[in-house]
Amino acid sequence: MRFFFFLLLVVGLAAFSLTGCDRAMRKPVMESGTPTETPAPDDPGAFAVAFVQAAIDLYKMEGRETAVAYYNDPASVSGQWYVFIVDDKDFTVSHAIKPVVIGVDVKDLISFVDYPLGLEIVKATEAGHWIDYLEHNPEANKLQLKRTWVMRYDGYIFGSGYYQPWSPDPATLLSVSKDDPEAFTRAVVLAAVARYELDGPETTAAYYNDPANIDGQWYVLITDDNDIYVAHPLRPDFIGKDIKDIPGLDGTPLGAEIARATEAGLWIAYDWPNPESGEIELKRTWAIRHDGYLFGSGYYEPAAGNAMPETN
Repeated sequence: MRFFFFLLLVVGLAAFSLTGCDRAMRKPVMESGTPTETPAPDDPGAFAVAFVQAAIDLYKMEGRETAVAYYNDPASVSGQWYVFIVDDKDFTVSHAIKPVVIGVDVKDLISFVDYPLGLEIVKATEAGHWIDYLEHNPEANKLQLKRTWVMRYDGYIFGSGYYQPWSPDPATLLSVSKDDPEAFTRAVVLAAVARYELDGPETTAAYYNDPANIDGQWYVLITDDNDIYVAHPLRPDFIGKDIKDIPGLDGTPLGAEIARATEAGLWIAYDWPNPESGEIELKRTWAIRHDGYLFGSGYYEPAAGNAMPETN
């Protein structure tokens, strides 16, 4: 409880400083471009800056061990608001939401769409800077844009951020070249998620059930939040069936494997008919959960059994 009241006190002082009465807080806040009003959760940019400053002030006044312990405690989390801390060797030492990253070199952290998030975090300076990236919001259970404020102090990095709605034009996500089939596959899936946000589930399912929206070997499968197929342009007989009940060509529980996909995304490899060649080929599918729904697409590679033998 002592730390909780301390945090409230520091955030209150940070709020007071935004009016210009505390030089120590004023400079980074002004440089961040946030408004000079009292920070509150409904002013998320200013609140994120004040929240990070509160963590730095706790570190200054109570020391490293206290700050690290406090921000590893789930009690320090308030809705979407939490602080992560990276030490002077770039290893994560506090993260109450994702304790699995404790002890991990932050530079190795990659967002699920291959954004080098960790490399952006370690660019933090004493002046602080913003990082914008796509992330799963556990409160909304959706992909959203996350805006995170990171600052260095005493070699350590302190960060916190907030979520914003994400609903881009699906067409803008398909600028990736098909020469990079993994990236293009993720783009196809994210475009389907964006269409879901833009048009809703029924219109999106109708769009992807239309064979006219198959792009060569790329098409989109969708299940609802009960894992029931609502879209599959090549197999309309799957509609209304539980994906977990769909076996692979060899009888293995393929659908159940795809249904394991989470908000972080999952790659699955299996043999499946290629609509372009008409042959059974190795397919690599990327699936992701969004709002409980499952979205997936994939590309084909020659099956190992059909590959030409290597010569010496």
